[in-house]
Amino acid sequence: MRCLMCHKPLRRDSFSTLFQKEDVLCADCRGTWKRIETRFRFSGRNGFALYAYEGGFSECLLQYKELCDEALKPVFLMQDRNRLRRMYKGRTLVLLPSSEEKQAYRGFSHLAGMFECLGLPMLEPFEKTDPVSQKKRSRTERTAMVSGIRLKSGVRIPEKIVLADDVITTGSTMKGALAALPADRDIRIFACGLTPKKN
Repeated sequence: MRCLMCHKPLRRDSFSTLFQKEDVLCADCRGTWKRIETRFRFSGRNGFALYAYEGGFSECLLQYKELCDEALKPVFLMQDRNRLRRMYKGRTLVLLPSSEEKQAYRGFSHLAGMFECLGLPMLEPFEKTDPVSQKKRSRTERTAMVSGIRLKSGVRIPEKIVLADDVITTGSTMKGALAALPADRDIRIFACGLTPKKN
């Protein structure tokens, strides 16, 4: 088996890998990801994130999303799948929306691909009412955009859910999703990555 990022053979017989969790990246590539495993509060909800949105994590996410490298989908959560299954047992993963433009460009749901290894029920109930991609907005514009997301017609939201996204940067998409959901739901938040706070 080869590393999904650099394509070098994965070595499983060295002492350094003896106690590592199963991984689809080599130790060199994984070493460029900054693991933070942080709990946080977001709009009154409990959240959890695994990585800082920088370095190898951001490069890999860019290759997966923007270069449509679908083979990379297991690199984000495969190591943590058992832990996350236990954390979110009994909950449905509610995936945040991408623009129609991005979905059509990729040809696949990047979030569904990332989260499928967890084996939890998933729902993609949102649609964006504003077709402009987040990447085309300035940080100020993204921060100001809270609306622009709505529930698709006829969608029923389970009682216990996890709002799940690849990364939280400004938080505007997450806030829009929270505003669109029924207020009485038991909601937790999960993001693979968080933008590091500026000092």
